[in-house]
Amino acid sequence: MTDMFAEFLKKVLPLAVLLGAWTAHAQEMPDRAAPTIAMQQSAATGERTYVVEPGDTLWSIAEGLYDEPWYWPSLWSYNPQITNPHLIYPGDLIYLSRKSAQTQAERTISFATSRYEPKPKSGIELVRRVGYISSRDYRESGVLEASREERNMLGQLDEGYVRFNTRRCAEDDKAKAERDAFRASEDGEAKHDEKKAEDEEDEALVGPCVRDGDRYTLYRVESEIVHPVTGKRVGYKINFLGDAKVLSTVRPLVSVLITRSHSEISRGDLLTNVFEPLQLVTPTPNKVQVAGVILDFHHETTAAGAFSYVYIDKGADDGVEKGNRFEIVWRGDGLARGNVSNLKDYPDEQIGIALVVEAYDRHSLALLTSTVRELERGMPAVMAKGF
Repeated sequence: MTDMFAEFLKKVLPLAVLLGAWTAHAQEMPDRAAPTIAMQQSAATGERTYVVEPGDTLWSIAEGLYDEPWYWPSLWSYNPQITNPHLIYPGDLIYLSRKSAQTQAERTISFATSRYEPKPKSGIELVRRVGYISSRDYRESGVLEASREERNMLGQLDEGYVRFNTRRCAEDDKAKAERDAFRASEDGEAKHDEKKAEDEEDEALVGPCVRDGDRYTLYRVESEIVHPVTGKRVGYKINFLGDAKVLSTVRPLVSVLITRSHSEISRGDLLTNVFEPLQLVTPTPNKVQVAGVILDFHHETTAAGAFSYVYIDKGADDGVEKGNRFEIVWRGDGLARGNVSNLKDYPDEQIGIALVVEAYDRHSLALLTSTVRELERGMPAVMAKGF
C-alpha cells in the first residue's frame, strides 16, 4: 500500500506543481479585454481640457462653458493644433486655457507683502467691443424707417431706407465747389470781406456727413448708463445687429444694403459708425494721471469680476487712450465692507486692473484683466502716470 501511494505521488505531484505555476503565471498576465488606466497629461500639469462631442463648435463650447459665445477666438488661440476653427471633430481634445508645462519653481509657494503690485502685467488681450455708444454718437445715428422687402424682420442682403440727421457729403462738396468758384470770380474778390464771416460760419458747421459707399453698424438700444454719483446720463448699452453699406444718398431716405446680420433687424433700429467687434489690445503706459470711478457693468449684475466689461467715467478728453490701465482701488475694513468712520486713515489697496478697450470723449470701455474680490459700481479707478 505504501509503495502504491508513493507511486501515486510521483505521478500527481509534478502535475500539481505545473498547475500551480500556470495559475500564478495567469494571475500576472494582464487582461487584454480590460481598459487601460493611465493618468492624462492634463492631470499631471493641471490643464483644463474638454473632449469634443458630436455637434460641438467652438462657439457652442464657449457659450456652454463660459456663457459667452464670443470667447471662441480665445479658445482657438489656446489650441494651435486646430488649423481651421470651423472644423473640429468628436473626440478632439480642446484646451480651455493656455497650454504650458509647469516647472518645479512654478509649483512652489511664494509670499508677498501685499496683493498690491506696483508694476502692471504685460500681455496682449483679445477683447470684444461690447455694446456701448456715447450720447453724442446716439444723437448722430440714423434710423431705419422702411425697407424694400415686404416683411418686418430683415437680414443679410436685404435693403432698407434710413433717415440721417447729418448732411450729405455730396451737398458739402457741391457747396464748397460753388464757394471756390465764387471766390475766383471778380464779384468774389469784391465781396471777399463780406463773405468771410459767412464762410467761417459754414466751416464751423463741418461735421459727420453721409456719402455713397459708407459703412455703418446696425444696433438697438438696451438701456441707459447713468453716472452713479452725478446721476447724469452718459451713454447707452446697445446690442449689435449687423453691418450695412450706403447705396444712394440722392433722396432724403438713404438706401442701404445689409451686408451682415448677427440678429434680426427691424424698423426703428439705428445705425452708427462701423467697427469690428473683436480686436487685440496692447497695454500702453499711461501718459497722464487720471482719477475716476466705475460707472456701470456691461452685463446686468450687482458685482463684477475678472474678464468682465466695465465703463469708467474718464475718456479721451481726459487723456485716456486705448491700452491704458486703470487700477481699481479700495480702502476700509474687509469685515465691515468699508463702512468705517475714519476711512481716510486706511491705505489704498489695488483690487483690480482694467484695460481700456476704447476711449470715448468723456468715458471709456475697459476689460477687467484681474481682480482679487468682487467690484461694485462707484468704486475709484485710478490711472497712474507711467503705469
